[in-house]
Amino acid sequence: MNERKIRLTALITGLLVLVIGIVFTATRGRDYESVATVVLSPTVTETGEITTLLESFERSGTQGTYVELMASDDTTAKARASGVSITVRAVPDTRAIRIVATGEEEDVVPALNSVIAATKARQSSLDDLFALQILEKPSEPSLAGPSTGILVLATVLLAIFAAIGVAVILRRVGPGRPIQSSLFRAEPTPSEK
Repeated sequence: MNERKIRLTALITGLLVLVIGIVFTATRGRDYESVATVVLSPTVTETGEITTLLESFERSGTQGTYVELMASDDTTAKARASGVSITVRAVPDTRAIRIVATGEEEDVVPALNSVIAATKARQSSLDDLFALQILEKPSEPSLAGPSTGILVLATVLLAIFAAIGVAVILRRVGPGRPIQSSLFRAEPTPSEK
């Protein structure tokens, strides 16, 4: 294959990758997300009891219990009914829990408020020494995922790498050229040496 055909093939490959990436970026669906943070606060009032309670917090499994309570189907049923996905995770080395709602712009904040209210209503059944309090109220909805600019930049870079890769491969292993790899090269026999 001559150099002109190699360049043309590499250019077509790069343009094809670029067009596919731009079409994907332009037509992809965008979800919104809202984030809230709650904290588990001791319900006891005496200083000695609070200290003991906080020292045993990690061993008690309280935070994990609340994460599971908040993520349970019963607690998130109202949010899921409106098509919102709820993600709950414990913040390491704290008593805080982050809740993320992903879905339509107008649904994410009400869904987070619903999950927090449902958790507070159900926490009495735990007979726990901690109470759920809002540390950070649900944020304003923002677009989830990478921005359009980052996706376009990634597409351009991918198109460049694809074009360079095709050109390198066609130069090394073009039609009529032997594969220059030690994997396929036979060792010379003693009579050939």
